[in-house]
Formats: sequence, C-alpha cells, structure tokens
Amino acid sequence: MNNAAVLSGKEIRNKFIKFFKEKHDHLHLKSSGLIPENPTVLLTPAGMLQFVPIFLGYEPPPTPPRAVTVQKCARAGGKDSDIENVGRTPRHHTFFEMLGNFSFGDYFKKEIIPWSWDFVTNELNLDKDKLWITIYETDEESYEIWNKDVGIPKERIIRKGKKDNFWGPPGPTGPCGPCSEIHFDFGEEYACGGNCGIGKDCDCDRYVEIWNLVFMELNKDEEGNFSPLEKKNVDTGMGLERVTMVVNNVTSTFETDLLSPILDKISELSGKKYKENPKDDISLRIISDHARCVTFLISDGLVPGNEGRNYVLRMIARRALRHGKLLGIELPFLYRLVDTVVENYEETYPELKDNKEKVISVIKREEERFKQTLDRGEKLLEETIIKSAHTKTISGEDAFKLYDTFGFPLELTVEMAQEKGFKVDIEGFNREMKEQKERARQAHTAVKLTDDLVYNDILQSLGATEFLGYEHTKVTGCVIKDIIKDGQPVNSVEEGDIAEILLDKTPFYGESGGQTGDTGIIEGQDFKARVVNTSRFNELFIHRAEIIEGDAIRGDLVNAKVDEQRRKSIMIHHTAAHLLQSALKNVLGEDVVQAGSQVDPDRTRFDFTFDRAPTREELNRIENLINQWIEENHKGEVTETSLEEARAMGAIALFNEKYADKVRIVSIDKISKELCGGTHAESTSEIRLCKFVSESAIAAGTRRIELVCGQKAFEYLNNYVKQMEQISRKLKTPASEVFTRIEKFQEEISAQQKKITALEAEIAKSKSASLFEQAVDIEGGKLLVARVDGIPGKALKEMVEKTADKLGSSIVLIVSEAEGKISIISKVSETFVQKGVNAGQLVNEVAQKCGGKGGGRPNFAQAGAKDSSGLDTALEELRRNFYNGLNNSNH
Repeated sequence: MNNAAVLSGKEIRNKFIKFFKEKHDHLHLKSSGLIPENPTVLLTPAGMLQFVPIFLGYEPPPTPPRAVTVQKCARAGGKDSDIENVGRTPRHHTFFEMLGNFSFGDYFKKEIIPWSWDFVTNELNLDKDKLWITIYETDEESYEIWNKDVGIPKERIIRKGKKDNFWGPPGPTGPCGPCSEIHFDFGEEYACGGNCGIGKDCDCDRYVEIWNLVFMELNKDEEGNFSPLEKKNVDTGMGLERVTMVVNNVTSTFETDLLSPILDKISELSGKKYKENPKDDISLRIISDHARCVTFLISDGLVPGNEGRNYVLRMIARRALRHGKLLGIELPFLYRLVDTVVENYEETYPELKDNKEKVISVIKREEERFKQTLDRGEKLLEETIIKSAHTKTISGEDAFKLYDTFGFPLELTVEMAQEKGFKVDIEGFNREMKEQKERARQAHTAVKLTDDLVYNDILQSLGATEFLGYEHTKVTGCVIKDIIKDGQPVNSVEEGDIAEILLDKTPFYGESGGQTGDTGIIEGQDFKARVVNTSRFNELFIHRAEIIEGDAIRGDLVNAKVDEQRRKSIMIHHTAAHLLQSALKNVLGEDVVQAGSQVDPDRTRFDFTFDRAPTREELNRIENLINQWIEENHKGEVTETSLEEARAMGAIALFNEKYADKVRIVSIDKISKELCGGTHAESTSEIRLCKFVSESAIAAGTRRIELVCGQKAFEYLNNYVKQMEQISRKLKTPASEVFTRIEKFQEEISAQQKKITALEAEIAKSKSASLFEQAVDIEGGKLLVARVDGIPGKALKEMVEKTADKLGSSIVLIVSEAEGKISIISKVSETFVQKGVNAGQLVNEVAQKCGGKGGGRPNFAQAGAKDSSGLDTALEELRRNFYNGLNNSNH
C-alpha cells in the first residue's frame, strides 16, 4: 500500500519542525493555547489563528518573516465542529495537531510547492505514485510548478472550484487566495464502488487529504472585487494524525501511536476488545478521542460550564461518559485515562504534566455530577412513561428534554422504554436535535445547558419568581423560598456567609439581555443582607448576597430594596444603547446589525456588524444625533404583545435571541422600537448627555462602541478638561493652542532625530575604519567577528553592510550593546553560503548564549539579546571555531 518507513507521530512532528527550521530557515514558534483571544472563535481551530493579526496587517511579522509551528487544535461546537463524525469515521477528531509553515510576504508558490513535495516524498518516503494534487480551477501558476518543476503528471493534478480550493477572506474583506492540496490514495480496495475519485461526489476512505497549501495572493474589497496583494503570504496545514496514519500503513488514526495507547486503556477498563463489535468500536473511538480532548482543554484552563466553550467541554466529556456507560463501565472512569494521555504527550506538551492533578480533579467532579444527572433522568423517564400510557410512545420532545436537560442518552431512553413496552419517537428526537444544532451553528456558540440541578429542582418544585422590578424598586412582604450556600440548598445562613437567596417575588432585575443585574438590600426582622449581584436561571431570580447582620432562615418574610441610584444609571445607559442602534442605522445604513451589548451603571458597550471603521466625521454625526434626541425629550413607551405582532410592527429583534410567545416592546417615539426585557428611562431627557469613549474593531467585520451617559459623561468630560489643563500648564500654552504647540514639538523632535541618526552614522563610519584591521584571512576570503558598543541597530546594520562590501568575499558578524539592548548582525558572502555558512545560524548561536534569539536568511540575519555577561566568550568561541578549520562546516 505504501513504501514509507514506519515513523511515530513524535518522529514526524520533529521531522517537520527540523525540515523547515534547519533546511529552510524558519522561526520555530510554540503552539498557542486552545482558548483563543479572538472573541469570534470558541476554540483554536487551525494553526494560522495566532497569525491572523499579521495576515490582516494589524501586527508586524516576526524576524525572519517565516515560521513553523505544531498547533494544538480543537473543533467541537460552532461552525467548524467535527463532533458528529468523531468515532463514526476512522479519521475525525475533536482535538488534533496541525503541522504548519507560514510565509509573511517572504516566499511563495515557487518555493513551498517543491518543498512540500520534498518533505512528503523524501522525509516521509511516501510513494510518489500514490500522491494526487488538487489546485484551484484557474490557478495556472500552481499547475505549471506542480507539472513542470516538480514533475507531477497532468492526469494526477485535479482542478477544483471555490468551495474546495479557495480560502478566505476571514471576514467580509481581506486577504484570500487559492489552495493546493496533496492527497494520498490508499488503493482500489478502499474505494466505495460508486463515482469514486478526487473531485467527484465521493467521501469514501480511499483518498485522504494530508496537506493543504493556501496562497494568500488576493485582497477582496468592500465591493467584492479582488486585486493582487503587494505582499503575498503562505499558510499551510497538515494534520499530524492523518499523515501519521498514512505513513504507518493503517487506515484509521486510532491505530496510530497518537491514540492507540488511550484506546487500549479503555479496552482494559471495559473488557471490550477493539474490532470485535462495530457498535462497541464506535464507543471505544469516541472515548479515546474525547479523553484526549478534555485533558488538553482543561490543561489549557477551561472548565465545564453551561455556555460557550465551557459548554463545549461539558458536551465532549458527557458524550464520552455516555459511551462509557454503553460499554458497561461504571462512572466515574474518564479521569483514569488522564495518566495515559499525559504519558503519551508530556514530552511535547510539558504543561500536561504540570496540570495533571487539576485535570483529574475537574474531570472527576464532572463525572460525579453527570452520575447524579442520570439518576434524576431515570426518575423523570418513569414519570414520562406514566404520562404517555395512552399512546405507549415517548414523544421526541420528551426524549430530547431528557437528553438536553439531564444529559440522558437516547439509547438508555429507548432501552428502558422497551422494557416497559413503550416506543420512542426517534424521528421527533432527531428533529429536536437538528433544530438545536442549527441554532448553535448560527450563533457560532453552543446553546445554554439548563441542567444546573439545584436551580432546576427549585424551579420545578417552587415555581417562577414574580418580577415586579419594572414598576417598583422596593417590595415588602417577600418570602424566602430557598437559600443556597456552597452550591447546595440550606435551611439558614448566618452573619458573614455568602449565599444565594431566592424569593417568591422581587424588584431586583436579574442579569440578562446584556443588562447587568441589580444590587441592593434584602432585610428581615432579624437579619440584613447586601445583594452584590442578581442573576437568572430561566424564570428563577437568584440574589447573591452577603449576610451582614443576623441569620436568614427559609420562610422568613423580608423587604427587598434595589440600589435606586445605580438602577437609574443602568436605565439611562440601556436607553442610550437603543438610541445608538437607531443612530448607527441612520448614519451608516440599515445593514448595521447588533452583535452584542453590555449595559452597566458606568458605561454601555455596543457591538455591531460593519465592514469598515466608521470615519471620525460619521462618529461625530452619530454622537450628535443621540444628543439631539436626548435634548428633544422623546418619551419612552412599553407594550406587550405576541412575537408575531411585534415583528409585524417592525420591532428590532436580536438574530440569535430566543423569545417567548409574549414579548415586550420598548419604543422611543418614532426613533426606536426594539424587543427588550430590560429597564429603561421614561424619557430621553433623563440621559442628560451621551459621550463616546472609544470605537474599535473586535473581529473582522465587527465593531465596538463604548459610551457613558448622564453623570458618568460629565465626570468623563471633567476629567478630560482637567487633563487638558495640566497639559496646557506643562506646555505653558493656552488650551486652545495646545495642538499647534504639540505639532511644533513633533517637528523639532523629528529634526533632532535626523541629526542624531546622522551623527550615529558618522560615529559608525569612524569606528568601522578600525574594523578592517581586525579582519583575518581564512580560506576563501576574510572573517570579521567584532564588538563595537554604542551603535544602535539601524546604524549597526549599515556598518555591517558597508564593511562586508569593502571586505569582498567575507563572513562578517558585528555586535553592539546600546541603550540597554544587544544587537547582533551578520552578513555572509555568496561564496561562503555555498560552502554551508549560514548567517541566521551564526547570529542565533551568539544570541542564545546571551539570553536572546533571532535568525534570518543564510546571507543576512540579525538577532537581539539582553544579557551581555556571556557576549565576549560567545564571540571568542565563534572566532576559535573558524580558526580551528571549522569555517567549512555547516553553521
């Protein structure tokens, strides 16, 4: 099937790094974490994510502008999720490693295409006759390189369309370009027997994509036009699991050394042998993959939860536990696999060993929680069976509730129903599941789990909290229905305790819809509690409070009073958010869509979709329009109606928000009409003043405005005026002339900087004259290794260039310590490069001995360092190596 020598995943990982680092002068960068900073992404899905700011031009590239990485990746939840296929195919995973090399305006197709072929055929020794190439249908340049330079027969180069072989842009606009993929053919025995082949409507196991080369050569503008990029980039990705599978002559990634030790451990725990029962094999593969994934996620700082990436972790862990139960393994068991995962990966990812005990603890707690959920689910199932006695069928909705609310596996629902002579509407269950997945996919985040057992039990037994906060900020005669301390219901709490108090009715707004929760006081005859936050679980309002006097007891009568001043500040900031959305649509166009918000007492944050940065003039118009509406004193109005009627009335609804059948419309005259459950000012004049604090990009195609209102706006402006007065006094200039004065200073500084640069160049020139005497003869030319302190980096670079040019055929390395930094620059003539001397390795050799790093091309490179204590020794050692005849070795 394949002539490749057997290589472990670790060996392939190391070969890839060495190939690009040593053979092609790439900077080796460590993997970024699985929890990305990018707010639009749940988990790190690809190796290029950490370089997005560079590709978009927000950050400068590294030196040299080429890098190699092995990136930890996870795809589960959101649009990139592979979880449905994991375990059911031989090569899908929630966690995987991505081998990647990147060029930031450096090399392009002419280099990377032959390099990739060199790696797979010579380093991995894959059979050339089993490799196929795909290219974008109009990419003639790639075709010519593959066909003529590399020598791939034209019949094994397949042209494919935009869906398969074109990448990006990452947002509405930006860099993008064609892709070229390398596929491996396992042979006809693995064909599906149908319309089989690359580029055809076939997804069987015969052909496997092992490497994707992305060529960012175009820029898409706001009108949808494509133009060539001035600097072209390369982004490649090769899945380590897949290429290890191919190299090792197996057709499943679970049979590679990357996963087989985990699978073997699960077989030992369950007593089930792999490849004996197809159904058991699915469970064995799922647990193997998920155990690895949750170990890495928790090690990187994630914990199970009910929303976002925390929900994804919980979903993966529970899916593994569910399949453990199907295999007959008693919970808890998943934590026992952590040792195996750590042992298999700790050499490459030492953080796993450091975090092992934390990972075990988190997984074990989640397993205990799930075990309780299953028991409660069984009880609910019994109740559902009684309810469904007349139809002898458990509805898909009830089956899905068992799954979604209690994490109850469908297989157990079916099995237990059959024991009672009942059926389960599996089609109905699948419809409910599909709808949930579609909601999650649209939101690019997982839906909220409602299985917090404590809150759910209280809600089921005691019912919803009556919210009176729209009309009142103080309510008397409330009853404490329950108290929660340390996650468990208790009968009472005492002075000094932190607890959650649940009332039958409340004026406290629970955090939701982007509006923060209320604070205030809950007070009874014998106790007093300070409410520090209010949250919601469905219709249950939860008051997190510190008991500051006496004891609070379940059943007590209390008075609840909201911090009124804070509430008023929240209300005007929330109403300002509605005015902002209307103003944005008025100035920027109706295409503006709210993408999120956070309303606090001291500011409003509003996110919206827009494909460019608003101009300063546009922002001024938006802010002025809001303040005009404030001055005009428009009245607010709240109405309740059906969701259908609200939409017919033109009320704005959030795209991803889930609404009840009866909804609340907040209108501000003819200016704004939105579905909203928050608290608002009665008229716009209550806002008094609105001031923008900042506007920025938070992701491609998504902007953020932060603003302050009312007293907070006056405080902001007063502080601004004070700062201006301080600057004015410092510059001894009237405030109205500060800008002109600063411009003059800038001109003077620029002029002085030019003089300094010229002087530095003169100093460098005078010092370089003495350097020629330090140059020594070596075979083939001259060698100069010198230290000249006091020369800044830019001047040092010019010194190295001129010195090397005057010396002719030479190896030049000059170091300078200036302004607390050490600069190391080397230039190597072509004659010495051909002999194997590499400037990048020379500077790195010195830098590493001084606590620094760097690199570059074989003929020119630079590095930086901070510790000069070992500098002279490092330079002397470098000279000695050449003097001893090592100048012909590969540096």
